Order: sequence, then C-alpha cells, then structure tokens
Amino acid sequence: MAKPEITRHFATITDGRWGARQVHYRRCGSGPAVIMLHQSPLSSLDMIHTMRRWHKHFTCIAPDTPGFGLSDPLGVAAAETVDFAEAVTEFMDALGIGRAAIYGFHTGAMIAGAMALAFPQRVTAAAANGYVVLDENERADLVANYLPPFRPEWDGSHLTWSWARMREQTIFFPWYAKSQAERLPNSVPDPQTLQAALLDLLRAGDHYRVGYRAAFTMRGELATRHATVPLLVTAAKTDVLATQLPRLRNCSRTTSVIAGGSVDETLDLVRDFLKRGKPAAAPAVAATAGIAGRAWNDTVRIPGGQLRLRRNLDAPGRPVVVQHDAAGSSDIIRPLAESFIGHRPVIAIDLPGHGESDNTLGSGRVTVAGHARAVQQALRALGVDQYDFVGTWGGALVGLELATTARSALRRLVLADLMYFDAPTLARLRKHYTPRIEPDWYGGHLLHTWHMIRDQSLFWPWFDRSSQGVIHQPVNVATEMVHRRVIEVFKAPEMWRAAYQAHFAYPVKARLRALKVPAMLVAPDWDPNLAHTRNAHRDFPHIPFRRMPASWRDWGRELIAFLDA
Repeated sequence: MAKPEITRHFATITDGRWGARQVHYRRCGSGPAVIMLHQSPLSSLDMIHTMRRWHKHFTCIAPDTPGFGLSDPLGVAAAETVDFAEAVTEFMDALGIGRAAIYGFHTGAMIAGAMALAFPQRVTAAAANGYVVLDENERADLVANYLPPFRPEWDGSHLTWSWARMREQTIFFPWYAKSQAERLPNSVPDPQTLQAALLDLLRAGDHYRVGYRAAFTMRGELATRHATVPLLVTAAKTDVLATQLPRLRNCSRTTSVIAGGSVDETLDLVRDFLKRGKPAAAPAVAATAGIAGRAWNDTVRIPGGQLRLRRNLDAPGRPVVVQHDAAGSSDIIRPLAESFIGHRPVIAIDLPGHGESDNTLGSGRVTVAGHARAVQQALRALGVDQYDFVGTWGGALVGLELATTARSALRRLVLADLMYFDAPTLARLRKHYTPRIEPDWYGGHLLHTWHMIRDQSLFWPWFDRSSQGVIHQPVNVATEMVHRRVIEVFKAPEMWRAAYQAHFAYPVKARLRALKVPAMLVAPDWDPNLAHTRNAHRDFPHIPFRRMPASWRDWGRELIAFLDA
C-alpha cells in the first residue's frame, strides 16, 4: 500500500508572546485536525509512523516544538510546560485553527496535559501517551542529572558523548543510572535510527535541556485532577513510563487513565478517543508570512518533492540568489544571504538532498546540471523570472551552469571561491576527497567526520596532512563553524559525496570560456580556494577578481555595486 504524502511547511508567528518566530511542521491526511507533539530531544520526524497510521482519520499536523527540529526557540533559558502549551496555541492561531484534538508522546504528552488544563477552550480532546508522574526526590534527581549542558568541543568529543548518551537512553532509564533496576528490556535501535535521533539532538543543541526540564518539573497529576475537557492518559506496555500510570489517582470526571497494549494498539486506542471529541476540519495550508530583517524559512514544491529555502523580501528589485556548496545548506550561508537584506530581495535554497530539502533528483546520477535545474524550477515556482546569483565553492558551479542554461533569467553572476583545478588535482580529489561515512555501533564515524571537516581548513586537500599540504593562510577552525558543517554532512549522508563528485566532473574551463553573463570572481583571504580562484582570473582576465572581507556579513555591501551596474 502506498504511503501517504507528508508535506513540510513553516508557520510564522509575527506578534506572539515571544516575538516573531517560525514553526516548522509536517502535515498529511484530511478531515478533523489533530495537533501531534513529539518527545524530546527529537522533532516531528518522530511522528511519521503515527501520521501514516492516522492519515485516513485526521488531518495530522505535527509541529517541531520551539527550539527543536527547525522551529525557532522561545529565546529563554528555562520554560514551563504551560509555556510550551501557550506556544502551541500561537501556532494554532497562525494556522487558523480555533480548536483541535491534541496528541502528545512523552514530552509532548506533558504539553498535551498542560493544554487540557490551561487552554481547554482550544482543545476538543487531549491524549497523553507516556506521561511523567514524579515524586519530589525523583524530580530533583532527573533535573540534576538528566540534562548536562551541550557544548561543542574543538576535538569533536561532544559528538561521541552525545552518541553514547542517546544509545544509553535505550538501555537504561534514566540513562545515567547503571543498575539492573534501571535496565530496559527493549532492543537497541540500529545505528541509522540512532544517527537520526542524534541529528535531532544536534539541531536542538543546548536548548534540548529547556524542553526536557519543562516536562520533568511539571506536576502532571494537576492536569489529570483538574482537566475539564476529555483527557486520556495511556502508555504502551513496552513504554518505560507505563509503570507510572497507577500513580494517577483522584482524577477528574473527564480524565481517563487506560493502559495500552502494543505500540500500534495504543495508537488505535488514542485515535478512537480523539475521534470522539469531534474536532473540526483543518483549514487549507496558507502561504508562509515573512519576518522583517532576517532570512526566514519557507518551502517550495518542485517535481520530486519539496526544497527548503530562506528568503527576505524587505527590499525591492531583482532578487539575489545565494547558493551553498556540497555538504552545505542555506543555514551555512545565512550570514552571506542576510548581508543583502535592505539592498535586494534574497533567496537561499537548500539543494536537493542537502540541508532540509528532499532529494528531488532520485537515485540516478547526480550532476551540477541536475542541481541547477532544480534551482531554476524552484525560482519559477516562486515567480522569479530574473535574478542575480552568488555561489560559493560548488554553489558557484551551479550558477555557472545556470548562466548557460538560463541565460535570459540570470543577469549577473558572482563566483566565490571557485573550484578551479588542474587535471592531476581533480584525479586526486575524485579518489580521496569523499570517503564513505556510515554510522557504526560505537560512534567512530562521528570523529571521522569531525576531523575531515576540520582538516579542510588546515590542509589542501584535507587528506594531504604532509608539510606540502599545509594551508599558509589565516586559520579558520572555529569550533562552532566545524560543528555546523559536520551537521550538514549528517543531513546529506549520501548526497554530499555525490555532489562533490559532480563538482569534480564539471567542465569549469569550458563553461568559463563560453560565459556571456557579466561575472566576477571573489574570495576571502582565509579560503583555501583563494589561489585557485586567482588562477581562474589569470586564465580568464576579462572576469574581474576581488578579495573579499573575512566575514560574509560584509559581502553584500561589497558586491551590491557590481550587481546594480
């Protein structure tokens, strides 16, 4: 049986309690609206199985709660579950939903309970699957030990710690307790499943503690005692929190505490309970509203799926498309994109299979032409018929291809840090630059990736760690930068390799020779491609070269005169 289509969207809250923020959410199905709230430290990805099971009964709307997945955080160091519940009501307002059924799992279950208690006017029925009911000693122990700070370290050790912590969570509860009493009877997930969970933890960063702490500090029994709307509290028999159901006593007349069966039997129990609440049908998906002064998130549909993008429409004029490289995304180049705010509209698109975009290219051979075609399809879908283009590294090659295939649309081209190599170098790069990195049980792939990315700023090529490979330019190994780029590799586990190989096979010299669009070559001092970009200018002196400031945030004012000419 075919799987239901699950689409991804962003809702913008412009005047909420926590200021302007965006909420990423997944949606599928039709009919009555159910809001589905995930566990910490994961994202709405955790709701995929439930959405597929319920799509014939509900319009399933699963947001990333604030600070998780792709949703903006609330901007506070600590929050209560009622704050997360209020954030859900703001999300519902943004979607035009007055009342809905609410479903939550683990941390999401606590938010569902908080909504039933604090915002009954927004709830037709609430179901809490896996509910935390703690005494004061248990609560103090969890708050003190469950949530150590998350801090990226220069040597990548935070990655191996995070991997071990996520793995241990499937073996003990709480994860830091190491006795038979806390031993879980369940199977440890395979490395690919653990990797997906780790990636969600990395997306959340240190904010993971805010959501968890809110769940642990909530007095869950208050909701079950005082709720005035239908509230179901349950847990599958394999859930570690199933043992806490008997702690719920003196419940309100609208609260039901029912033990579940298997995972799917429990979901069916919840489904039938929520249907009896008769939630109204969900409204159609609305266009994403913008946020002034920043590059805000949106999605665009093209053949094969959806692409994520960032854009800003504050200024008039021809849009500037800013394009990332292999193993990158619009998150990485956000400072560069935002440097054009106030000068021009700006658009930064996650290439297929990168960042948060679907792999719209399918399983066939990946080419620069394929990526360029996807970008052009996205721009047409956005109603953009003319644009300027700023591409970095391999993203510059996408621009070079568009200058050939979409010449009437692309007006001016900036080639930043151009991948301009001779034949022997390209042969070495094809052979060594993109090793296969696969998750293993013990997390060794994490340090492999960390040092590969870090060494890209220390040696050229990164795998030549001899004295001949030393980069004699300003060092750029800031821990936060390396951490962000490692995350991008994890987001594109296969595409980053295929994209680099496509870049190495691209006929750069032939395209430069045929270039008719006004273009400029640029690079900052810290970039290893500075010399190669200069070589391109040497061979094609009619294309001017400019050295750029160290910070991408300063590039817009440097380039706008060329783009406006």
